[in-house]
Amino acid sequence: MSGIIKKLISGALVVIMALYGFVGMSSNVSNDYAEGKYKNVILMIGDGMGDNTLEATKAQRNVELTMETMPVRGHSDIDSFLIPATDSAAGATALSCGIRAWTNSVAVYPFVPINVDDTPVPITLAELAKANGKAAGVVTTDETSGATPSAFSAHVYDRKMEEEISADQLVSGLDLIWGGDSPSITAENTAANGFTYIDSETKLNALTAGSRSFAQFNFDDLKYVKNEHDTPTLEEMTKKAIEILSADEDGFFLMVEGACIDKFSHSNIMDGCTLSTVEFDKAVAAALDFAKADGETLVVVTADHETGGIKLNKETGEYYYTSDTHTLVDVPLFVSATDAGFADGEEVKNREISVQIARVMGYGKDQFPAQKIVD
Repeated sequence: MSGIIKKLISGALVVIMALYGFVGMSSNVSNDYAEGKYKNVILMIGDGMGDNTLEATKAQRNVELTMETMPVRGHSDIDSFLIPATDSAAGATALSCGIRAWTNSVAVYPFVPINVDDTPVPITLAELAKANGKAAGVVTTDETSGATPSAFSAHVYDRKMEEEISADQLVSGLDLIWGGDSPSITAENTAANGFTYIDSETKLNALTAGSRSFAQFNFDDLKYVKNEHDTPTLEEMTKKAIEILSADEDGFFLMVEGACIDKFSHSNIMDGCTLSTVEFDKAVAAALDFAKADGETLVVVTADHETGGIKLNKETGEYYYTSDTHTLVDVPLFVSATDAGFADGEEVKNREISVQIARVMGYGKDQFPAQKIVD
């Protein structure tokens, strides 16, 4: 493609996105908040987690869930751009960038049909934090190049572009990216980009404040919550990530994903789904413990979509799957404080969650332009 054509396309996209940005859309977020209220934010995403995922977990595992003790409980819709259903890529893009996106696309505007040089991309919450002197990180039980972690650390047009995603992550400037092993990530290329490469819990625990690290843990261990390869749990990763990021005096942003709720639900494996939900909830508890002690940290828990259409058989009292894919139901939203702009019982648009996070961290429309979309 010639340089002139690229410039014309890029220019047209800028105009379209500017118009898109100023389209008025009513916001369902309450006004009861103070900008800049929270120094730190931990956003936790239970991939594929719906209300009945929680109910099935409590019934099958005979447990109570810490996330349900949070003072604000609402719901989030899951629409992607022009399509009621979503996938993890578009869902996470809404939660990361405050915009609707096409399914399969990762942190790019929906008006970008092809990869054009110099095409503007939306800023993610992680990038926003780094641009303002904060620490930022991404933790997942998926591969690090998975759709959800990618939406906070890369900009690509298809979630299957593993090489491009990993390349973006290596130059992202984030302080930590931890998860399952991805093919393009090596000890050599992480070191070349200023990261310490780690692949075990032993190496994780040896990390100190101020270090930058890229973790490649055994994915099967993460998925099945086992430790055959010296692999930490999501709870352990969350605690260590907070320890490292909170050393930054300016504050931090951390995204934590429990990815395997979704993966087991696609296969209709209820035992795996509920085990993954319990493990995710343990990570939530770790985040809430820190927030309570810290006093300057907001914890937000939600999902990108529900997977499996879980329902209750009222005759047997058992929960069962009705689907092997994503459904259209709204997903839970939990917030650790009542002064962050989220009201108990309200329903918000998924993209409004990231916009509100930016607001309570003190960033206006000039720094997080997605706010123009929901105002």
